[in-house]
Formats: sequence, C-alpha cells, structure tokens
Amino acid sequence: MDYIGLKCGICEKDFVSGDDVVVCPECGTPMHRNCYNINNACPNAEKHGSGFVFEGFDKISRSANASDKRPKNNESDQAKISLEKASSSAKFCHSCGAPNRKSARFCDSCGAAFSEGDNFAESSAGAPFDLNDPEQFTAFMLSQAADIPPNTEYDDHVTAGDMACFVALNTPYYLRAFRRIKEGARKFNFSAALFSGVWFIYRKLYKVGALLLSIEVLLYSLKIYFTQTLSLEVMNKLLGTIGLTASQISQLTMDQYMQLSLEMQKLPAKEQFFMMVPTLLMILQLILMAVSGGIANKIYYKRCVEKIGEVKRLAGEQSLSPTETAHSLYFNGGVNGALAGVFGLIYVFLLFM
Repeated sequence: MDYIGLKCGICEKDFVSGDDVVVCPECGTPMHRNCYNINNACPNAEKHGSGFVFEGFDKISRSANASDKRPKNNESDQAKISLEKASSSAKFCHSCGAPNRKSARFCDSCGAAFSEGDNFAESSAGAPFDLNDPEQFTAFMLSQAADIPPNTEYDDHVTAGDMACFVALNTPYYLRAFRRIKEGARKFNFSAALFSGVWFIYRKLYKVGALLLSIEVLLYSLKIYFTQTLSLEVMNKLLGTIGLTASQISQLTMDQYMQLSLEMQKLPAKEQFFMMVPTLLMILQLILMAVSGGIANKIYYKRCVEKIGEVKRLAGEQSLSPTETAHSLYFNGGVNGALAGVFGLIYVFLLFM
C-alpha cells in the first residue's frame, strides 16, 4: 500500500510511491523503515499510554489498493511478511494476511486496524515458528535477512516474502544472492560447485541436475578406463626403463622423476596422449564444478521467479487467500532431500567401487 498524502512521523518528509514504510503497531503512526531503524522507537511513543491513535490514515486507507491495476489475487503484497512475526506468537491481518505481534493494534504491513476479536496463531512450543505454518516459517527466515524488506521486488509480482516461502531453506543466503543477480552481479555457490548435479536435484532443478550427473559419471568412467587399461600400462613400461616397479612410484627421488620425464618424451605421441588423458579428464571435472558453482544461483533464481509466478497466477484464478497462497508457494518450492540423497549415494558408490 502507498502512503502518499502522509508524512513520515520521524523525518516529516512526504511519502512517495515505492517508499518502504512501517506502521507503529500501537498507534498506527507511519514511518520510513530506515527512519524507524535509526530512531528505534515510534515518535509518538510517549502518547501510547493515553490511547493516542494516529489521525490521517482513514483518508488514504484503501485508496492506494483501489488504484492498483493488478488483480487483487495476484498482488505481490499478498505474501508480504512482517519481520515482527519471528516472535513466539502472532496474529494475522484480516486485510492483507500479514503476521504481526500479538499486541499490535495496527497491521505493520498495510496499516489496517485490528479489532478485539482478531484471531491469534500460536507457534509450536519451544520453536521460533510453527513448522506447519508457512507464513510463520517465512517470517522467521526473513528475520535472518533483516537488510531485505519483505516487500522487496525481485521480478513482476515476486517479492522477498514470496521467495522466502518458496525457497524455504537457507533463505537469507538466496535472498541476498538473488538481489545481486537482479543488480547484474553474481555470487558463486560453493555447495553447487562441490556437489554439482546432486545440488541441482536437491533444489528440484531435475533436468540440469540429471545432465550434470551424467557428465560427471561419464568423465569419471573415462578417467578410470584410461587409467586402468592404457595409462597404467604405459607407466609400468616407463618405470621399467629405469629399473622400478609400480609399487615403488611413491618413493621416487628427484633424479628418478627427471629420468621418467626424459623417457616419457621419447614415447610415441599416442602413448604420451594416454598418459595425459586422466589428468585432462580431472581438469574437465574441476571446470565442470566451477561452472556449476558459477551458474547455480542464476538458474535457481530463474526457476524461482517462473514457478512463483505460476503459483500466484493459479492462486488468482482460484481466488485463494494470502495465507493459502503462502501455503501453495511453500509446498511447491523447498527441496527434495530424499531424491538428492539417493543420487548422492549412487554417485559416491560409483566413485569408490
């Protein structure tokens, strides 16, 4: 929602379209988020005990939403999640569905006033969020990346709140990585580099994961083949020229190593190639790992934007509530640890068989 026509309660500057605004949950005073972070208090805090309520909200209460040309059920602010929600209990706004502190009188996301009968959603005992409640889960994850407001847009109708619902695990890392991608930069993903195809399957990028795993298995199989059937034979031949065996290769002196190098230069080009192939294949494996780490976040970002857009479009067609949309994003996203684990075990088995 826009707060055009009102002023920030701290800096007293007029709000403009796109401003990141927070609302005091006690009295409804709107403020720039940055101003609030600096001041760390509502400018009307001393009046809270007297029942003070901010005047001026009613005249713009729904004007901004009414002028929004986007369909109501596809609004990006459906999944806005207040960072206040990381507490042990919360109540949800009847207007926008955003979670707020239990004591809040005004919604921190849209500014709507709460009535005495509003329902509360208690979190699991001893946990910072209810594992069965995607909105609580999302709010907790967003609280770990406090530098990214929940209404930050990554693409048309795709906000940080949507991303947090969809990504589910390690949300702070990916929110920051996706922001860098949107800004034209990149962030290397070391997990994707280390696990390559398995990581892509874990993040439900099945086609890319299957392709990378196939290439990895092929490179590994070729390396084993050349090492066991061709390179080893040539190496034994070279060692024999200086009076050594394969069991003594770990005990080579510098002089013996130099002798081997000289003897290798005398080999036919075909046998020299056989000796080099395993090393070349290992280099290709390292290149594949580096490429995987370099492209992983961008590919994952594109998938998130695409799938979130699809889920929200269907949610709009089915007239789902904001909470139902958050649930749909949560259960359509996430990870596939079971399948990734199976492929990971198979790959490890191939490495050590």
